Amino acid sequence: MARMFDSCLVRQCAPTLAGVKVGNLFCLEIADDLLLCNLLSRWNKVLNPKGVFVKVVAEKRGCYYIYVYRDCALRSLTCSCEIQNFLKRFGYAKFDVDSLLKSFRKRMMKSVCFPHEVGVFLGYPLDDVRDFIANGGRNYKQIGCWKVYNDVQNSMHIFEVFKKCKEILWTRFEQGASLERLTVAS
Repeated sequence: MARMFDSCLVRQCAPTLAGVKVGNLFCLEIADDLLLCNLLSRWNKVLNPKGVFVKVVAEKRGCYYIYVYRDCALRSLTCSCEIQNFLKRFGYAKFDVDSLLKSFRKRMMKSVCFPHEVGVFLGYPLDDVRDFIANGGRNYKQIGCWKVYNDVQNSMHIFEVFKKCKEILWTRFEQGASLERLTVAS
């Protein structure tokens, strides 16, 4: 059963595991809280030494939203005054990783869908996150992993990098590689 959950993690979070993305967010339906705790504990035991962390950021109707992130990349990203000023608009007051994730969890639980600042936590370009909010998700120039409003050429390149990461890591996983072997150290 562990391999089945690992396959979900690899499919959903390959760019983060490969070290080319700040974080990924995905949903798991697990009815057993003990199984979830054991799963998170095992993932963190394997991934934390590589700089990757796994946390539940929300639970809604039996679905657990799992945030997989590179601590160093998130810390670096949120040191930006521009990012901090943006997040302050949504009630974020402290910018250490623990405080950010605590506020993010609160916002996730209150939100019907996803809080719009989720793009920051996923490493999307801030200008695209802002324009997504300003345009209500409409009027984008391109769509891929996110809705692109600005640098289409660079975003398309990033989408291709993410796609290649998924293909490579998935192939290696199917060939028997462990999460530890698939994950690039920070």
